[in-house]
Amino acid sequence: MEHSVESTAELSALAVPKHILVATDLADSEDLIPHVISQAKACGGHVTLVHAIPFASAPIVAKAIAEPDNAEMERDVRLMMTGIMRALESQGITCDFVSRQGHAADVIREELARTGANRLIMATHGRGKLGQLALGSVAKELLTSVDVPVFIVGPQSHTDTVHFTPTRILHLVSLNGDDQKRVSFAFDVAKHYGAEVTLLHVLDPDVKDAMNPERTFKWAQNALAAFVTHTSEMTPRVRTRVEAGNTVNEIVRVASQEKTDWIVLGVDGRFPSTRFLDSTAYKVLASAPCPVLTLRHGQVKSEEKVRMSERISLIIA
Repeated sequence: MEHSVESTAELSALAVPKHILVATDLADSEDLIPHVISQAKACGGHVTLVHAIPFASAPIVAKAIAEPDNAEMERDVRLMMTGIMRALESQGITCDFVSRQGHAADVIREELARTGANRLIMATHGRGKLGQLALGSVAKELLTSVDVPVFIVGPQSHTDTVHFTPTRILHLVSLNGDDQKRVSFAFDVAKHYGAEVTLLHVLDPDVKDAMNPERTFKWAQNALAAFVTHTSEMTPRVRTRVEAGNTVNEIVRVASQEKTDWIVLGVDGRFPSTRFLDSTAYKVLASAPCPVLTLRHGQVKSEEKVRMSERISLIIA
């Protein structure tokens, strides 16, 4: 059973998770633990660690471990998971762990459903000795299929202390979809941490060569400014930027330039997973200088859409 995000109020709740699921291949624990501690403390959330043990017959296991012994592997996993759990508990964080055989993406989705966790934290640095998390496989499946925010520590993410508790958040605004709810989510995250937000919109590269490009830039700036004035609640400090060029390059450039701690990014879950490798989200995850907090598009249902669906059901009946 998947989580379904149905309103801005639910998005606000997702900004401050009370239950965090941490998917680990165990080789990535040093990169993940500081982020997990920071977020769990900030939100007062419970942490569940999850590790999927590959089936012994899987080719990747044969390459990674000579003559695999399931019992020995499971014992090693339990010892390592217990060590991570104890490290979290020493910081005052309530924690439990799950390790079982199965395809990693399936195990993680099942644990999200079982625990009701409302954030997933994972790294995408590659495959460890005991694990099978890898950018382009497990991350690809999860980012396009789960409806909770996914916090990704990518291969280029710096491990500076400043990234653990964000003071600067960068949010990409497309200006062609359900942006208001995504912007509200970014604002809620920023308000919780007392961080400032930069709303970024990237225009096509050829805009600069078009007639009267200043007009297009001005329109985009006004559109971004409208998100700030639209909200009735107190917003965090918000800046807006409009750039023209390759979207991924501009996100990475601006994030580096502004010393961004977190990037908040929408992921279009309507794309088949086979197309995700070519998406903006994948490329940002692979090259971002800081962690990325993603939220899947296409899962936010407005009350009007729900009412329309109910009316259609009644007509059909």
